Amino acid sequence: MAAMLKRVPWEPAQTFWEGVQSLWLTHMLVMSDESYPGPGLSFGRIDQYLYPLWQKSLNEGMDREFGKEILNCFWIHSNTAYDAMIRTGGNQGITSGFGQVVTLSGVGPGGKDMTNDLTYAVLEVIDEMSPILEPKPNVRLHRNTPDKLYDKVIDMVAASQGAPFLINFDERSIAGMMLEAKKAGGEHLINRDNVYDYAPVGCLENTMCGNDRSGTVDINLNLLKAVELALTGGYDLLPYTDPLTGKIEPRQRWCPDTGNAENFETWEEFWNAYVTQTKYIVKKVAELYERTDEIRAKFLLTPYLSCLVRGCAEKGMDINEGGAELSFTTLEAITYATTIDSLLAVKYLVFDKKICTMKELLDALKANWAGYEVLQAQAINKAPKYGRDDDAADDMGRKAMELWTEETWRYKSEPTGKQFRPGMLSWNYWIADGYVLSASPDGRPKGKFLSNAICPSNGADINGPTANVNSVGKVIGGKDPEGNGDWLEYYNLLPNGASHTITFNPSLIRDPEHKNKFKAFLRGYVENGGTCLQINMINADMLRDAQKQPENYQHLLVRVTGYNAYFTAIGRELQNEIIARESHQI
Repeated sequence: MAAMLKRVPWEPAQTFWEGVQSLWLTHMLVMSDESYPGPGLSFGRIDQYLYPLWQKSLNEGMDREFGKEILNCFWIHSNTAYDAMIRTGGNQGITSGFGQVVTLSGVGPGGKDMTNDLTYAVLEVIDEMSPILEPKPNVRLHRNTPDKLYDKVIDMVAASQGAPFLINFDERSIAGMMLEAKKAGGEHLINRDNVYDYAPVGCLENTMCGNDRSGTVDINLNLLKAVELALTGGYDLLPYTDPLTGKIEPRQRWCPDTGNAENFETWEEFWNAYVTQTKYIVKKVAELYERTDEIRAKFLLTPYLSCLVRGCAEKGMDINEGGAELSFTTLEAITYATTIDSLLAVKYLVFDKKICTMKELLDALKANWAGYEVLQAQAINKAPKYGRDDDAADDMGRKAMELWTEETWRYKSEPTGKQFRPGMLSWNYWIADGYVLSASPDGRPKGKFLSNAICPSNGADINGPTANVNSVGKVIGGKDPEGNGDWLEYYNLLPNGASHTITFNPSLIRDPEHKNKFKAFLRGYVENGGTCLQINMINADMLRDAQKQPENYQHLLVRVTGYNAYFTAIGRELQNEIIARESHQI
């Protein structure tokens, strides 16, 4: 090691061992430069850029198992990165989610599959090291992914204690990157000749390699708040109570006056109020972010990282000043399904079926549904829901998606020139916000969790995983009518990615027949789904037992939203939410 460090990372690596050593040192230097935790710092497609050194070392006599041993050490080192902050956010498993992601496989030029021997070696290391937490692997699947890789991935999922990795789907993800280039005038930087060379950072946030230092989880937009503001004409539904003093503050209007919803005679009037409120809160969060962006550009410079990213040296500007060739600020929408289901409930209950008046609905929400249980049951069980492959419901979802994503693209940070872009990663905000937001028209009482990222609401997903996937695919994009049928024929409204988690019962892949069904499901996701999928392969009874006897399940991993966490290390509320997720069987 001493002899190796005389050369790398200052000189080009000559062997696989030197390549991994150089990678680790660079990683740690960048983390230090950013006073980590910062934005998710990921390793990119290691099976692509390390593959020439892997081949060279094997040809020169390196034993394949020794190469895997080097990777084993690399995996262990990645789990020491957070030793100094092990208590940070532990109640929600945040120590599990700062974001060291390894990306494997995927397409190359013209949609060619790039799976190689190092891809399988890394997967073998992940399998052998399980259930180690970091780094989090992301496998890129696409139309031309070979059966061998599918079989390996499915075998690992079947044998895992929870969710071994995230699966990214190239066609939809690449379509998002192409939209990003078009919206920001960056077609010379992201185009069909290089767009395949992307990798997720943090959890699932798609980013170009080498010239892109875009932010992720920069802003969190609670879409459901706009429904509440449309119902109240710009007020909070309930007076604010100071949690320390108990003092009740009078209600104040802090958003546009869209009129008294009790006087609305048509659904279109309510929808227009929702549009106005959504546009307003996007504008307000963008303006607030600009002030923080200005502060970072002045006080949080990262010279080492800036030396490594194209554009900074050429412009003489730091990353945080907007020096990178590609600089985006991400607005992540949360509470999406709760929002869509609430819009559908208002339309169904008040305007379509006239089950209640708007005043009665508002009274029910103010009472947190107490005394209005029959109406609440109708909102939950009768009103349409997103996630069931219901075209009418999904049309509402698509309409709302187009609204907030188009509004996001209108903004650019003045201090740094960073273009705002949309994504959907709820992190943990769908948990905490459930205790802040009032009851919602979909039947949800205050205090209950909101929906997670692009996923349907808990309990709404009743038509199986295929219906779930079809709904997701319809609201975020589809096939480009001007496409030519190749690997670039899709379009995607969420270029930063959209977190989609489905929980399956382990019996799903208990034998070869069921594994083949699951393979068909994944291949169908390539065509009809979203940008990424997190699979929880767990038994709810096992999780309940882990709550009772945590000492027996210290290494039980689960997928939270875009990251894995040890089940026994997260808060009780989040444990209960994971248990409550719909568990599918095929």
